[in-house]
Amino acid sequence: MSIVIPATHRSRDRLYVLFFLSYIPVIIFFDSLPLWPSGLAPNNLLSLHKWYKNHFNDQLVITQPAWFRLFTLTEPFYQLPVAAWGIWALRSKSLKAPAHLLLWAALTFGTTITCLFEFWHNQLMSEQEKLVLIAMYSSYAVIFGVIGVDMFCRIQKILAAAAGSVEQAKKSR
Repeated sequence: MSIVIPATHRSRDRLYVLFFLSYIPVIIFFDSLPLWPSGLAPNNLLSLHKWYKNHFNDQLVITQPAWFRLFTLTEPFYQLPVAAWGIWALRSKSLKAPAHLLLWAALTFGTTITCLFEFWHNQLMSEQEKLVLIAMYSSYAVIFGVIGVDMFCRIQKILAAAAGSVEQAKKSR
């Protein structure tokens, strides 16, 4: 059975690659900064992180609850490697991309939605601060959700094509 990736996927794949290229530095230089060994983080990144906490009052980044630290650990140890691999997989039209990127999207969407829920119910932030952070995080949730739905649909098409090939092979016997 031969599976051909439709041309319509290529334009979306290019957008996903561009997103991953912009997302990887955010993981390395901002989201994972609290995980860096002390003394290794450049002062300008530490200053940026401090400014972010002061300016946006992001209580998750400020208080680092245990569940949020766990989510943060997924970034350098799972999200980053999959995003880097995803760039290669999408550019090379790998048939493994939909399955891996669906799992990645489910994790990233789930962790982001959890953060949004926490912001909505946070008592230490003003309504304005909540809305700003919800708007910022929501843009990522939308991207993760779109990638997840797209990869799910691709898997469905692959499975349907495989099932059709099996049925055709049975009939030709």
